[in-house]
Amino acid sequence: MKRSAFTTLCLILILATDVFAQGTSSLNVSNDSEKSRFSAEWRLSMKGQDESDLQTQSKYVDLRLEVKSKYILTNSLYLDMQPAIRLISGQAQTIDGADEMKNALLLNQAGVIFKPTSNLQFAAGALNQNYNHSSLLVDSMAFPTARAQSLFRLGSTVSGLVLESAIPTSTSLSTNTQEKEQTPGLNTAAIHVNYMPSKTAFWKNSVGYFVYSNLPSSVAKDSMLLGNEVNTISDAHYAFIYEYAGIEASSELQLPVATLFDIILGAEYLKNQKAPEDVNTAYNVSAGANIHMSSELDFSLTGKYFSVAPEAAVSYFNARGYETNRIGYSVDSVLSFKKHGFNVGASYRDSEVMFSNTVQSREKTIMIKLETFYANI
Repeated sequence: MKRSAFTTLCLILILATDVFAQGTSSLNVSNDSEKSRFSAEWRLSMKGQDESDLQTQSKYVDLRLEVKSKYILTNSLYLDMQPAIRLISGQAQTIDGADEMKNALLLNQAGVIFKPTSNLQFAAGALNQNYNHSSLLVDSMAFPTARAQSLFRLGSTVSGLVLESAIPTSTSLSTNTQEKEQTPGLNTAAIHVNYMPSKTAFWKNSVGYFVYSNLPSSVAKDSMLLGNEVNTISDAHYAFIYEYAGIEASSELQLPVATLFDIILGAEYLKNQKAPEDVNTAYNVSAGANIHMSSELDFSLTGKYFSVAPEAAVSYFNARGYETNRIGYSVDSVLSFKKHGFNVGASYRDSEVMFSNTVQSREKTIMIKLETFYANI
C-alpha cells in the first residue's frame, strides 16, 4: 500500500514537473514571440536656439525624447508608433502662433501599415508629411492621413506612385476649425524614384501635385503674421486671398569620393499655380560634404540658399523651416562621434523679407544642438 501510494505520488510529481516544464517552455516561446514582434529605439536631443527680428525675439532650450517603435501584428500588418516628449525652457516675445513655446507630447508618426504584397502598401493614421512633401511646403509634422503606394524595384532603383489624402492640422493634431467650418484637406499624388547603388551613395527624386482645401480662419490669421496675404472679414474671421494647389519637386544626391568624404547636393522646388507668377514660387539649393576624419569621427558642412515667395505655400504649415516672403541662406555643421554615439552641431540662418510689410523683418537664427544616436530599448 505504502509502495503503491509512493509510486502514485512519484508519478504525480513527474507529471506535474513535465506539465510545468511545458508551460514554462510555452511561456518562454510566447515571450520570445512577443519580443520578436516588438522593436523600439530611442534618442535624446537638446537644442539651444536664439532667434530674433524687429518684432520678435526668443531664446530657449528644447529637450526632446523621441521613440521609434514597431509592432508586427501579422506578416503583412504592423503598427508604427513614433511619440516624442518636448520640454522647453526659455523666453519668447512673438506675435505669431504657428509653433508656440510650450511643453508637449508630440507624435512624429502613429500609423497602421498594411503591405499585402511586396509592391503595394497602405497606411493610415497620423503620418509624417515629410515622407511625401518637401520642407518648402510642410514642416516635419504628422497629419491624419490615408496613404496608398505602389513600389517597383529594378536593380538598385526603386520607384513608386504615392496617393495621399490628409487633414492638415497643427502640431497638436487640432484642425483649428471654428463652428460651421468644413474639415480642411490636403490631397497629393507623387512619383518617387530612388537610385541606391550602395550604402553611402544614393540619388533620391520626387515630383508631385498637391491641393489644399477648406483652410480654416485661424490658419489664415496665423499665416498673415508669417508672410501670406489674407483678407480680414471681421475681428474673428480671416480668409486666404488665393487658393493653394500646384507642383513640388525635390532631388538629393550623395556621392562618395574614395574613402575621404561624401559630396552632398540637394534642391527643392515649389509652385502654387493658383497665385500670380511673381509671388507663387519657392526653391532651395544646398551643397556640402561629409568628411571622414577618422573611423570614429565625421564632420559635415552644408550651405543652403532659399527663396520662398509670399503665396508659394501656406506659411502656418512651413513656419518652423522657412515661412513665406523670405529669402536667405543657412550654414549647418555637425561633428559625429560614431564610437560614442552622439552628434554635436551648430547652424546659422539669415533670412530677409522679399516684399516689405508691417509684420515681417530680417531674421537671424543661431542654433546649437546635441543629439544621441538611436539606441535599442
